[in-house]
Amino acid sequence: MAAPPSAPAGSARGWRAAASNPATPSRRNGCSPPLAPRGRSAHAPADTMGRRCVMRRRGLALAPLALLARPARAQADAAANWPPRPVRVIVPFAPGASSDTVARIVTAKLAEALGGSIVVENRAGAGGLIAAQTVARAAPDGTTLLWGGGTAITHGVMGRDPGYDVLRDFTPIVTIAENPALLCVRPASPWKTIAELIAAAKASPAGGLRYGSGGVGTPAHMAAAALLKAVGAEGTHVPYRGANQAALAVEQGEVDFAFAISNIALPRAQQGAIRVLVTTGSRRMEAFPDMPTLAETIPDGPVIISGSSLIGPAGIPPAIVQRIHDAVHRVVTEDAELRAALTREGGSITLSASPAAYAADWPQEVARLQRLVAFSGARVE
Repeated sequence: MAAPPSAPAGSARGWRAAASNPATPSRRNGCSPPLAPRGRSAHAPADTMGRRCVMRRRGLALAPLALLARPARAQADAAANWPPRPVRVIVPFAPGASSDTVARIVTAKLAEALGGSIVVENRAGAGGLIAAQTVARAAPDGTTLLWGGGTAITHGVMGRDPGYDVLRDFTPIVTIAENPALLCVRPASPWKTIAELIAAAKASPAGGLRYGSGGVGTPAHMAAAALLKAVGAEGTHVPYRGANQAALAVEQGEVDFAFAISNIALPRAQQGAIRVLVTTGSRRMEAFPDMPTLAETIPDGPVIISGSSLIGPAGIPPAIVQRIHDAVHRVVTEDAELRAALTREGGSITLSASPAAYAADWPQEVARLQRLVAFSGARVE
């Protein structure tokens, strides 16, 4: 039987056949067949026209990618020109405090690395709450930063509304170093070990021993309350206006003991003004290997760490966050004098691997302090 005649190109059948063949030009793919040059068949330029169609389709496909690339380019440009004005680093401690001194050393080096100006502002009111609120409400352009993310976390988990959400309203940028807390007593006290102090606390009449801290709801307050609860003893909390004042109260015998961060306690201990019994760090300090950890006596004892870090308000462009992180990494890694200042008084370098790594640790630190608050019973009313 003879094969049926082919349908003419203009018929419905011919249109369907052309549409089913990708090499056949059609208007369905957005290309029109060109006019054939004189002396050549209308089918001769099919390959050239096909290449044009493919190029056009590729161009249309890549257009959305170009649109997506624009914000990334804009962020990169903003980071390259950052900071547009002086950067404020809010320090939640009084001028002259050990943490304030460290913050000023680091930010001076950071300003050199960034080629801009950094201004340190001390906002020690309400135990650092004012500092955290200032940063949480700042414009998300990276020009207002908080020194020490632990301050924001502490107030975020203490029971009352701090005026921000600790998990949503901040951008973790970089961790730098950390210092453990040390349990201090006056040199003339009868207690030379943590076991002797615990025995005295248990044997004390109603009200127990007096312990100091840098304020209600501070980590030092929570550490002492958690310690007494863990051993079944009572105590009377005496809050002061800052950790230095609490350490001075130990020296002068106003309180029986207090927890103080190592960069506050160690210089006093080296001068013989106080006696240090234990560290609340997770391990013994390299500079003082004979000093036990609290966990060696009380397995469930509190771990209190004061971290040097930088955080900002939520919404800072990632490129700017990365630039700040990388600049801090560079100055700490390359400057031996700076590293010595960070580790001189019991500190250890804890540079975060990336902003994402610090952001991943942030909820875990919040949860850890929530557990400490719940166990110690410390509250800010």
